[in-house]
Amino acid sequence: MHRRRFVRLSGTAGATGLLGLMGAGRALADGGPAPGPNPPEPGGPVGSPCPTPSSLCGYPSDTGGRYDLWDRVQVCQGTKTPPPFTDCLRTTSTYVVLHGGSGSNHDYLLVPSCRVSGIECPFVATSAAPNYWLDAWLNAQPGQPGHVVYPHIGLGINSADPTIRQQDQLHIHLAGIHSGIQTQLNNHDSTITNDPSRWRNQIVPIWGLTSTGAPAPRSYRVIHVANLNVNLFTLLRNSVVRPTGSTMAAQTLAVTPRLVGNGGFYVLNSEPGLSVPPGQPRGTGTVDFLLAYA
Repeated sequence: MHRRRFVRLSGTAGATGLLGLMGAGRALADGGPAPGPNPPEPGGPVGSPCPTPSSLCGYPSDTGGRYDLWDRVQVCQGTKTPPPFTDCLRTTSTYVVLHGGSGSNHDYLLVPSCRVSGIECPFVATSAAPNYWLDAWLNAQPGQPGHVVYPHIGLGINSADPTIRQQDQLHIHLAGIHSGIQTQLNNHDSTITNDPSRWRNQIVPIWGLTSTGAPAPRSYRVIHVANLNVNLFTLLRNSVVRPTGSTMAAQTLAVTPRLVGNGGFYVLNSEPGLSVPPGQPRGTGTVDFLLAYA
């Protein structure tokens, strides 16, 4: 069964403490080391806003099949009768953390508590949206419910292509990232920009891996950022999608720590129609060639 078709059918857990965005939490936002004891969970803003229901963002009444993740979010929130297999590792007013399909200790999902179809929903790039990427990074740290036990963390979201994305409820993968990916990014670091206006033209060939371990070379737009305190969906929309005349639905987005220079994070973006220099591999709508799940 495809790993994105379901979340692991075992275990239950209540919400635990979440790292704040100040003090020790700020070190994580900037790619720093994990701190010691965690402060109490802030719980997120009360009455957090959600997108207006629409064909692009989805409807709260959606259920079953491709909306299975949305069903599970509602179970975690207590608004839907729970089946026996749902596991809620953390539930807040803005997101839920669940196991990923492989069930490994480096495969988790962060899913909005609102009905949000995916990267194509305009809400995610607005100032009203929570910073899901920072939330995902914080939850992937030691002591947190989505702790990714792997040499390095990779976060990722797939495009809306139905042949790639099996669930139409936005979910960020909290996973490992193949070691060779960061080696390649390190080698390209001197040519990778931190200027958002240049991001769309910073196209780097990366040799990723398929689920069977076969080489999967693809091209990605790459930028490095100092921290995750900005909305990466907004950055992508304004710096890449609008200037190139593309669509958010076609985009895939991944994040991994930058291990050289002054640190921070690499943000990788690609799409199937990516215009690449001669001789470079084509683009892609999936993060599966970058992330290690099982």
